[in-house]
Amino acid sequence: MNVLKSLLSRFRVLESVELAAIVAHDGLLIESSASPGVDVDAVCAVASNGLAMAEALGREVDKGLTLQALMEYEAGLVLLEPINNEALLLLVTNAREELGQIRFLVALHRDELFDAVEAI
Repeated sequence: MNVLKSLLSRFRVLESVELAAIVAHDGLLIESSASPGVDVDAVCAVASNGLAMAEALGREVDKGLTLQALMEYEAGLVLLEPINNEALLLLVTNAREELGQIRFLVALHRDELFDAVEAI
């Protein structure tokens, strides 16, 4: 198992995480770990637009760079976090209750994700 796949599998230990992916800023999938039935390529393509929207909003309200974008929906969460200038972390869940654990795991593995993406 490659390093990125192994890191992404650490997020999938939470039952609610349906998709953990590293996505290029142009929307192309770099690596993922997903539940069966998730259209990974389609979700990744749209996710990069979500981060672009968050960055545009941050500039407009003069809040600086986007560190993390979180969208909460009735049936789950979407978390986007830039890793570097080329890639972002995407997490999709089917529940909202594990938000604290998810954010903890992101913080815990942030440096490892950065190093793994930089090594590509």
